[in-house]
Amino acid sequence: MSAVTLHFENIQGRIARARELSETRDLLAELLAMSDFRLFSLCGVTRYAPQDVHNLRDQIFSRLVVDLARNGWNCDSASFGAGRRDTLLMEMARRGLPLTVTRLLEMGANADYNTRGYGDSTALMAARDPEIMKKLIRYGANPMGQNASRQTDFTYKLLRGFVSGARFYLYNTGKIPLQPLLNNLRECLLSRESVPYDSMYPLCLLPVVPSGVPYRNIIDKKLVDAMFDGQFFPSSSEALSFRLEDGISVWSYLRFRMGNALSVSPAHFVAYLACMVRGEAFSAPADFSCIESYLEKPLPREVLPRGNISKSVFVHMLFSLASLPPPRLLRWLLLLGRAVRRVALWMDILGEEAFQVVNAAFPAARKSSHVLQELSLIQSLLSMRVNVTDSFGEFQIPEELRAPVLTEMPLDGLTS
Repeated sequence: MSAVTLHFENIQGRIARARELSETRDLLAELLAMSDFRLFSLCGVTRYAPQDVHNLRDQIFSRLVVDLARNGWNCDSASFGAGRRDTLLMEMARRGLPLTVTRLLEMGANADYNTRGYGDSTALMAARDPEIMKKLIRYGANPMGQNASRQTDFTYKLLRGFVSGARFYLYNTGKIPLQPLLNNLRECLLSRESVPYDSMYPLCLLPVVPSGVPYRNIIDKKLVDAMFDGQFFPSSSEALSFRLEDGISVWSYLRFRMGNALSVSPAHFVAYLACMVRGEAFSAPADFSCIESYLEKPLPREVLPRGNISKSVFVHMLFSLASLPPPRLLRWLLLLGRAVRRVALWMDILGEEAFQVVNAAFPAARKSSHVLQELSLIQSLLSMRVNVTDSFGEFQIPEELRAPVLTEMPLDGLTS
């Protein structure tokens, strides 16, 4: 998009008083909170296409910070964010406005300012766009800087689920030392001081790592134990197939932990089902039996809330299971039936909030449902495919399918 002519006459008087910190803070806060239509009207922009909105905002704020600095504004004044401790550079990096970030850096904004907070305490942590991250590092941002949870930017992004930001480090190992970042990740995962934010924690086994990156030296039984004990589960097939130091896979080790567990974690079961959908390596008869017996274990005294579950997990399950031949699909229906009954019981005990499912969209646009609804929907659609009644926990197995179901399961794998 080409540059547009902007008019700041309506706010020129306030720009002229840029030396007054409170005045500039209030002006910027008002403009940041404005709707697109009101902001563009204020700046003289009357015609624009929807796809130009982000670039227009970037142009407006990049021009505005130059005018404010010309009138004496200190671009490193910390006045933004939830606690008003963030600089405008952090806020612009968080909003993904590259032109404004560039202007602030050229004006001398401190790229390595650290609030020492528990969240994104630096501009590098606030940035989601790899291009902005690259620019910040070029101007002196330290990738080894830590927040109050002792997390580097790499660890913070990985535990937060910002995959593109984490990949930036993995693709730049020649310029940014990766081993110290991996060591910090491991220390945080094994430390109770650093609590993961949501259900993206399974990314700690790095299914996003490009080939050739030496990350495997941080993964061992102690790390997997920390995940299991924290009521998390690695939900990628690559992570589950990873071989630990004694040659057994992560999946085999987790099955051993599940078998010896005294209680069941509700946060685990969706990940288990999603993993078993991925192929025959995770859906042998012994795997079904392990999950079924695990579902029947009692709840622990303390159930840890682990954030929302993405609806994409259930969509993946539905399409993967729909392609199965009827004998194998019936086996899955039996397992889903037990899961549905257990989840209904758990929701009676724990309430619905712990089982929330969200669309994979920005937080403001999320429409939520619950695990029980999603599992019940999958169950209903699959049941129709093989003519199973609603009360399929007690349904009569069709005669032509009785032998394959009750005897040995087929050896062919699942299609994902």
